[in-house]
Amino acid sequence: DCPWHWACVQVASVESQLAAQVESLARLYLIPTAWKLLGAVVLWMIGSWIIKLVRSALSRFLHLRQFDATLASYLEASAGILLQVLLFIAVLGVLGIETTSFAALLAAAGLAVGAAWSGLLANFAAGIFLLVFRPFKVGDTIAAVGITGTVREIGLFVTSIVTADNVVTYAGNNRLF
Repeated sequence: DCPWHWACVQVASVESQLAAQVESLARLYLIPTAWKLLGAVVLWMIGSWIIKLVRSALSRFLHLRQFDATLASYLEASAGILLQVLLFIAVLGVLGIETTSFAALLAAAGLAVGAAWSGLLANFAAGIFLLVFRPFKVGDTIAAVGITGTVREIGLFVTSIVTADNVVTYAGNNRLF
């Protein structure tokens, strides 16, 4: 059939070797990688669904326990972010990426941010304590840090106080606590 029979035989041999190599490559690399990707996508979808359920349940629980709205939204958002980070690390693990170095990097970044924001975090922690222990509440008249007035809002970082001459003043929660 082929005028140069020996050349056709060599081409067929090369084609069959190439097909065998492609099949071997697919079996060794492509199929396992595809399964890892599929597993990561399924884990992400199921994990995201579970995170929504947890946040919803936490929101209902905090509402039923009549937690302060500011504290409840902070707790719900914090839980959601923490769960998303854990899900991301789990997805990286499914993909075969080493997560211990990633976790160490997150810890180092958290330490650096904490050191940089130490004053801000002090106000934040004091704001949580003010919302939990309630030494005063919105509508109370207080005298603190050189300000006398009615508490308008207790935020996570600052508290707004309206003085007698109707001036809104903000005081850092750390100083108030």
